Amino acid sequence: MIEPTSSLQNLLGSSTPGTTGATSPAAAASRDQFLRLFVAQLENQNPLDPQSGADMVAQLAQFSSLEQAVETNRRLADMVAAQDAAGSAALADLVGREVTADASSLSLDGPPPSLEIDADGAIASGEVIVRSASGAEVRRLPIGAGTAPLVIAWDGTDASGVPLAPGTYTVEVTARGRDGGDVPARPRLRGVVDAVELTPDGPRLRLGGTRISPAAVTTIARSPGEP
Repeated sequence: MIEPTSSLQNLLGSSTPGTTGATSPAAAASRDQFLRLFVAQLENQNPLDPQSGADMVAQLAQFSSLEQAVETNRRLADMVAAQDAAGSAALADLVGREVTADASSLSLDGPPPSLEIDADGAIASGEVIVRSASGAEVRRLPIGAGTAPLVIAWDGTDASGVPLAPGTYTVEVTARGRDGGDVPARPRLRGVVDAVELTPDGPRLRLGGTRISPAAVTTIARSPGEP
């Protein structure tokens, strides 16, 4: 004779899904395992000492809770998918608009649009350092004297003039004022949105050979020549 009561309790205690995220294969498997164990318990219980009705009701209540949790997760997953679709559709309005965006992190597969430096004060000198995803320096560009925004001429190549391989890069800025002190400065992109791309990591805006997260956008304006 088997005693599956504890197995049922352990299964429910360890496999009941939470209320966020999609229904997982593990949750569906737990539901099927529960039914198999429950049937096995009924078939193999001692006829002279059957399981009490209270225990049976308690297990059925636990199974009902599991079913409700699975259905809740499924509905939440549907809601998240609908919200993501609506958000992606709204981003289509940005196509053809000129935007400025934080350029601290870029996904490159070609020449980037105009790279600018925004600073809290006048800059006497400084450098822009481009690094690969591994942190290796791939390009260092000088910053001339002036007030923000300062345009930096960069065509997406490394120090040898070779186009950078497609991938994610970070951009750092060090700037100094006339007194030699540090000036807080930030890299940013300015360009027209060519397309909205739906990637596994979420929607991305394409500006020339650069893809950026919509969250990086700081200003949106009409593109040059747009009525």
